[in-house]
Amino acid sequence: MSSLFYCSDLSRGASELAFGTASIGELWLLLEYPFAWEPRAVEESALAPHVKAFLNQALKSLPRARVLFIKRDRSRESGITFFLVRTREDAPLILKLKLNSYDDLTHLDLAALAAGDTSVAEVINEPLFLICTHGRRDKCCAKFGYPLYKTLRAGTNAELWQSSHVGGDRFAANLVCLPHGLFYAHVNEETGRRVINEYSAGRIVLEKYRGRACYPHPAQAAEFFIRSELGLGGLNDLRYAQSERVERNHWRVRFEHQTKLYEVDIGVRMSAFQSFITCHATEAQQVPQFVLHGLREID
Repeated sequence: MSSLFYCSDLSRGASELAFGTASIGELWLLLEYPFAWEPRAVEESALAPHVKAFLNQALKSLPRARVLFIKRDRSRESGITFFLVRTREDAPLILKLKLNSYDDLTHLDLAALAAGDTSVAEVINEPLFLICTHGRRDKCCAKFGYPLYKTLRAGTNAELWQSSHVGGDRFAANLVCLPHGLFYAHVNEETGRRVINEYSAGRIVLEKYRGRACYPHPAQAAEFFIRSELGLGGLNDLRYAQSERVERNHWRVRFEHQTKLYEVDIGVRMSAFQSFITCHATEAQQVPQFVLHGLREID
């Protein structure tokens, strides 16, 4: 069945709304692994069992943590690159370390690094960009992600890496901007260049914006609606205040903008279309879509 379609083509063809779909995470552990990635990248890799156990324990002990493999084509740098990225709203951070071996990873105090310890790491002040190219997880990431990576890698000076599965196969090519954790869907060369340039200048592009990784999904949608209604493009124009679930498919979300507080009522409805949400799906299904019920400034 999967040979008959590309789920990303179907998503674009249906004009699926992408906002409110970014993968949630506040701490991203990015480990260079310049070999083939199996469908379950870390679990099925050739990393030693004790290294895998260390990473699994990190996921259990560090709140909202994610592990991704990254790689580049024929990197000239020696050693193994490891990034720890903190994507929370306050003090986002990228730390870079060079490892001599994967065993060196197990000697790191990840909790201290996540708290901002820079004694053994280099602070990276320039943006870091990921493009999912995990074709053995979903063929769309190879068909759309890898060509985008090659084009942008050759045509920009951005710190750009291939990554394993970031979530949302049907949104390939997926582009992630770090340290703020901004996700973009169905990115082509033109959009990719614009997103990279705008993010480097401290701005958000709303076209094809999936959301920010440190926000829950309703808040991601609320951010999109507020920015759209008020014409806000600056990275720090909004500060997340709170979310509450009013009913089963109804949330109330608040964001601060300068001295004002905005409240957004968000609903969810199932799409009118049915689609295959991955290239491995055997049945088409509806997908949830966020809708705006109301936006107001409150005292």
